[in-house]
Amino acid sequence: MRGPGMVRSRNTAVPTPPPGTSRADAEPTARRRRSLATTGALASVLLALCAYTIIGTASTTSAARAHSQALSVDGWFGEARSAIALEEVHARHYQVEPSAAVRQRYVEAAHTADQALRRVTTARTAAATDAHRLLAEQAAYRGHTDRLLDMVADRDPDRVSFDRLEVTPVYYRLQQDIDSVTRAYHASAQVQAAALQRAQVRMLVGTSVGFGLGFALVALIWRVVLGYQRRLAEHADVNEHLAMHDPLTGLPNRAMFHRRLTGALQQMRSSPDGHLVLMVLDLNGFKAVNDTLGHQAGDQLLAEAGRRLRASTREGDLVARLGGDEFAVLIPRISRLPEAMAVAHRIVEVLREDFLLDGGPAAVSGSIGVAISPLHGVSDELVRHADAAMYRAKSDGGGVAVYDPQVDAETPDRMVLFGELRALLDAGDPDRQLVPFFQPQVRIADATVTAVEALARWRHPSRGLLMPGMFLPIAEARGLEITLTYHMIDVAVAEAATWQEAGTPLVVSVNVSPRCLLDPQFVPRVRAALATSGLAPGLLQVELTETSVMTEPERSRKTLRDLRDHGVKVSIDDFGTGFSSLAQLKQLPADELKIDRTFVRELVDDPEDMVLVRSAIDLAHNLGLSVVAEGVEGLDALVLLDELGCDLAQGFALSPPVAVEELPQACARAHQQASGARQPVRQAPA
Repeated sequence: MRGPGMVRSRNTAVPTPPPGTSRADAEPTARRRRSLATTGALASVLLALCAYTIIGTASTTSAARAHSQALSVDGWFGEARSAIALEEVHARHYQVEPSAAVRQRYVEAAHTADQALRRVTTARTAAATDAHRLLAEQAAYRGHTDRLLDMVADRDPDRVSFDRLEVTPVYYRLQQDIDSVTRAYHASAQVQAAALQRAQVRMLVGTSVGFGLGFALVALIWRVVLGYQRRLAEHADVNEHLAMHDPLTGLPNRAMFHRRLTGALQQMRSSPDGHLVLMVLDLNGFKAVNDTLGHQAGDQLLAEAGRRLRASTREGDLVARLGGDEFAVLIPRISRLPEAMAVAHRIVEVLREDFLLDGGPAAVSGSIGVAISPLHGVSDELVRHADAAMYRAKSDGGGVAVYDPQVDAETPDRMVLFGELRALLDAGDPDRQLVPFFQPQVRIADATVTAVEALARWRHPSRGLLMPGMFLPIAEARGLEITLTYHMIDVAVAEAATWQEAGTPLVVSVNVSPRCLLDPQFVPRVRAALATSGLAPGLLQVELTETSVMTEPERSRKTLRDLRDHGVKVSIDDFGTGFSSLAQLKQLPADELKIDRTFVRELVDDPEDMVLVRSAIDLAHNLGLSVVAEGVEGLDALVLLDELGCDLAQGFALSPPVAVEELPQACARAHQQASGARQPVRQAPA
């Protein structure tokens, strides 16, 4: 039956028009009613979404505020912890070199620690109580240390006993307390971060559901997506700029330099009129600025040098920082060579002007090597020739030197050796001429051999056994160091895998060329070597010098982090001989620190070396690193290293590097030597 006021349609029932209205008049009314209903529903969704957003925003804001405060407290405690460690390092340094500059750095580190702890006292949390306690402990430590430094300055003979009985215990109590407090508040910051993340996730989910219920919000969502994509594009541009530019000077880095050099050479081949000029520049006296005025002054000098180089070159020329204090100037096209020489001499002159730094005035100079294409080669050969000319200019006392094949070219003997080495590596070394010799590393605590260092040797068919100094410089100068490093990794890993299968596993350390850290194939090659041999990743350790990461530190640190993520260990070799700030060392993803042999060789007879070694051991342990002393040439040095808390030792007193077939006997001999050295120490209490 039909209800009142309804008429039958084919599939639906529609309202009957009221008397006096036509169907044409009724259709707009129905649309208006549907629109009002849709608007009402959308308004309800918006109101609900608005309420949810307000509540969620309040919750997220509260969590963000708590997280921000926790991060601030964590950062302040971390800053205080680093400053206290630096304060101790400078105090130890002052005992070796009692100068006003060292003491000033000690005072600045103590002031930084006090400031950080005082900032914590302003926080309205329980951290203020811990900060007050640490301030009291810091004041006690500083009082003892100030007295010790005065005794050192006065050459008081009681300073050593006062250090051992008064200063050192107070420092270790302070260190342990701030370590535990820092860990506790770091964990608290992580908890707050997790709470903030949960609040953000809830907010995101609820907002997404609310927006999904309202079709009218699609346009807003689309606008948000477009804005996000635009920001991603902007971030990509920024990241690309950062990847191709040096963050300190703002100049193009080595990667951008090689890209521009390749493009300029290709363009020159298409229109061969004119010349391409490459200059490689090194600053003379830069290390002295770092040593006397500090690394911050060195950074300021490098930035100012970059500005002077840009101002001295022509429009269209490229100025790049290759790493450290080394720069390059690329003149892509020039018709008159004297014009290029005028640019080089102008650079030399502006670099000779004094640099007015925050720490005081500094004077440096420049050594410039010039190579011209096509006269002096192309691409990598051009770079090597400019580099060779630069070293000649440096040896002559600075200035400008143009590559001269008669003077800068390598000797025929080195060229022959280079050709043989390249052919050997290209063929895959079928006769196993390039082999590692292994030097045992003894764990001092129990005289156990736990690791070995692989050192390259070349069993030349006519020249006999060649030491690394005979062929490694050739490989580095002629671009073979990466291939040689990969070959030695493959061989050393294969040998270590046989020890693992025999039930006598040893950690094998392989020296890595700095350029490998910038090679995108380095990590895949290491993983492939491990997978092929079956060696556990934890039994491989790569060694690199502390200056290896200075060329492009971000890329180098990322490579090392990738290695450690796959289980491979990292060792910092030759510590103490290169340029490395504490901040740089702290950021390195490393497991081990190797103290250079120059500090170990005369450790027993030189009290200054002992102070430096002890400071290095304490610093490494504070950073969570194990310590290896290399170059141990006497068993009395091994006993002293044990007293200083060193973890591992290697050197000729234990065993020289030996071929793999002699390694078991060498390990047994090293164990016997170390056990004999420790025997008097164990019997001393009796």
